[in-house]
Amino acid sequence: MMMLKYSEAATNFRELEDLGCTIMREVDARSMSEHPLLSQILFDRIVFNFPATALERSESNIRQIEKHRRLMKGFLGSAHDMLEENGEIHVTHKTTEPYSKWEIEKLAEDVGLCLVEKVRFRRSEYPGYSNKRGSGARADETFPAGNCCTFKFGRTT
Repeated sequence: MMMLKYSEAATNFRELEDLGCTIMREVDARSMSEHPLLSQILFDRIVFNFPATALERSESNIRQIEKHRRLMKGFLGSAHDMLEENGEIHVTHKTTEPYSKWEIEKLAEDVGLCLVEKVRFRRSEYPGYSNKRGSGARADETFPAGNCCTFKFGRTT
């Protein structure tokens, strides 16, 4: 599926494997801490750039926003359980309406995380990174990042 949606997927996977990375597909971000290959590993950083669910409605539709919020709360809760003692979860996300309605900072707080730092996202700090739409006929296209930040969370518990 990835190879069909994204023109550079095969090249990117090969490059990562050549660097010694383990590539796992079809891992649910909401329950990744329960995955058999991940359940015994702790991480110092877990990064999720521009998270989103499949777009079924307008981004400003309350049902679509709630769907995104469920994804994020599940991800943050699962990632919380996978952090080393001083580890961090980084989420890069748009900060304008309607994206601000996701209330990422509140969702993080709800699962025992605290905001460590919030910095403006600069694509230039991620050489080779290209954000993609993720679903639909235009999945392989980049989207304008606009005003966005990387939220860095740590464990409170």
